Amino acid sequence: MDATKGQSLCHIEPLLGPVNGTNNRHARFIMPVMIDKEADMNNQACDGITDAGKDLVLSCIKSQELRDHMRKYLYWPAPIIAGSLKTLDEKRTMLEQLRKEVSPELVEDIDSHLAQLNSALDMLHNIERDRGILLLYVMFYNEEERDADALDGPFPTASWEVAQALMKRYIEEYPEDDWSESYWKIDLYTPEDLHEHQTAQSSLAFAATKDGELIFLRDQRNNRTRKSYVESAWRNDSRRFCDSNEPIYTPWVPGDILKIDGRPFDHGPRFAIVLENDYEHTLRGQIWCAGPSKDHGVKEGSLSSGTYSDSLLDPFIPSALYTAECYTGELPDDCAFMLELSQMLHDNPDYGKQWSEGSVGHDCLQPYRKPANQSELDIRPDIFEFLDSQSIKEHLQRINYELTTPVAAFIVNCSHKATLQQKLEGWQKIIDNMPNCAMSRRNDTVVIPDFHAFLRNVIKQEKRKLAHLKRTDGQSLYFFEDYSWDWRGQVGYLYGPYSSYQKCFDAIWKELDGDDPKAIRITRRPIDPEEDHYADDMVLLNANGEVMSCDYRNKSEWDEAGTASDFEDMWFDIPTPFHAGDIVCNLQRPDNPMVLFDLQTWGSERVDKELASSVYKERLVQKADKLLRWHRYDGDTSDMYAYGCQVSSALHFPFYIGEPEGFLLDIDYYRKPLKSEERILYGVRAYVKGDLAVDSLAAMASACELQALAEKKARGFEDADSWLKDRYPELFDATADPFLEGGCTSYA
Repeated sequence: MDATKGQSLCHIEPLLGPVNGTNNRHARFIMPVMIDKEADMNNQACDGITDAGKDLVLSCIKSQELRDHMRKYLYWPAPIIAGSLKTLDEKRTMLEQLRKEVSPELVEDIDSHLAQLNSALDMLHNIERDRGILLLYVMFYNEEERDADALDGPFPTASWEVAQALMKRYIEEYPEDDWSESYWKIDLYTPEDLHEHQTAQSSLAFAATKDGELIFLRDQRNNRTRKSYVESAWRNDSRRFCDSNEPIYTPWVPGDILKIDGRPFDHGPRFAIVLENDYEHTLRGQIWCAGPSKDHGVKEGSLSSGTYSDSLLDPFIPSALYTAECYTGELPDDCAFMLELSQMLHDNPDYGKQWSEGSVGHDCLQPYRKPANQSELDIRPDIFEFLDSQSIKEHLQRINYELTTPVAAFIVNCSHKATLQQKLEGWQKIIDNMPNCAMSRRNDTVVIPDFHAFLRNVIKQEKRKLAHLKRTDGQSLYFFEDYSWDWRGQVGYLYGPYSSYQKCFDAIWKELDGDDPKAIRITRRPIDPEEDHYADDMVLLNANGEVMSCDYRNKSEWDEAGTASDFEDMWFDIPTPFHAGDIVCNLQRPDNPMVLFDLQTWGSERVDKELASSVYKERLVQKADKLLRWHRYDGDTSDMYAYGCQVSSALHFPFYIGEPEGFLLDIDYYRKPLKSEERILYGVRAYVKGDLAVDSLAAMASACELQALAEKKARGFEDADSWLKDRYPELFDATADPFLEGGCTSYA
């Protein structure tokens, strides 16, 4: 039996924020509160409140557009009044009036609200009688923390009358203070709070305006244990008269930009863009939106719960219900990304769901992107020249690929053929000719709020690293070695030591004269290493002595506002021309061909088209979309790889299938004929494309192995006994006539 038949899971945003203090914009926390769909529809059909009652409730909402839309969703009107920006006295009066305008089934809920409010106000007015205490704080918006913080206080008082006098006197003493984003917080402690509860949590907390008008109440009298707190969290009894996270039914659609002004209890105005207006696992019609975060990135969340903003879920931040309105005016700089996104969402409303789930990338949060200007178009060929793969370069040129600023800088950084000086010049060209933008924070990475500033710092740091490494300090020695590809990973000869970088550099061309090295590595080592700097510093040179890269390890000598290593934390879906079954190579190992199976930039649909039916394909199709979303959210360069198979260890084993991988931008078509021991890759290609059965592939593998082994032994035999070739050519050539002149004798 289906226990959930006719019911649905209600999406409840928890009040404590993301799990473990994370800022995971993809985590949508679900609390299993069961709602009967049929009863919900009946509630919509019934009308348990008069028009006068509706007008009373809707007067709490600023936007006329939202008022008109909310009129048909007033299922529980009392919470709307209770959480509004009206004073507590006004709320009490309005609830008493509302009681006369609703059906009997709603009266009980209103009476519960009134009882709670009357009890709390009675405790406040009789705090002296009950031997309690009030602690007053001046709260303000902290720009650095982007949250409410205590500016002054606590000021203890023993009665509400004294507290009111204190607030008045404070305002008189500091008349120049700006209260546009400041308010009074008043904690009420009973003797029980102070003496019987270890946490010393206040029973009540109030929020008041500059003049002492009480607006919000948080009732914590029933939250003395963790269990009671969790139980009350989703019911919101403790937050009835502040931000109770009531559902907001809005007329807004994906792409609409909202202005929300909760001052003085919140920073304002805030702006948010609607991504989805009916997101999954929630009450119908709820909004999932995005706004700027304190790290200059983008944060997503629910409009009703306030999780779209970067502030902690402070109960005294009013719900967006009361002040939100559709906005079309000027936006602050940290909201500039909304302009481009708004147009895309209006054109394709489903894009919001894809955007929030990570199905599409949004790393480049640029201002509204106009058609590329001429200077941007002019440097595009220069950027493409940094691509080591000729095939990828030609493909991007053929499809007229439009570079974003981060992608262009990333391509420059990933080049293996460009010298360090060429990279510095390439980054400077990007600064001079391409638009500035920001990159949103990925999981476990930092935001880049100003990409031009980031690149300027990368240029500065690379120059400083090289200067530091070349600097003679009398405490380090220099060595060099041949670092050509065929020597890497082997124990080579280390030349040195030398007392300076220049002496070491000059010695290279004397010591390696005639060796024709393809790369040289210079290493600087401290004479007496310190514990915090024991690693070697290194610079890599090409055959012409030009600096290719510099690895200076003592990072304490400069700031970390932007370094070339930050590119390793980036991930981009850069188009390539390759298909499954193509014979390609990793340009870092150009003599090792491989058959391409898949790329980490392929989704399930692409994998399904590329690969023939197999268990491998089925498994990959199941997970490809999830992996792609994760890469867009949390990927780095280690997630930009191509996978396939190749013949490995050919010198020792004639046929052994390996599982190679290669960085996306290092992949190119293999343009040479395959060696005999590699020819099985032709069979693998046919198998991947679905033109060769697995049993035929196995048979072909055996044949190729035997043929390669025979050819290998024949070559070895020929090398070892080459003198036999002249006397017995038939051993080496099947077409040769074995009966040579004088080669046999006839006997009678």
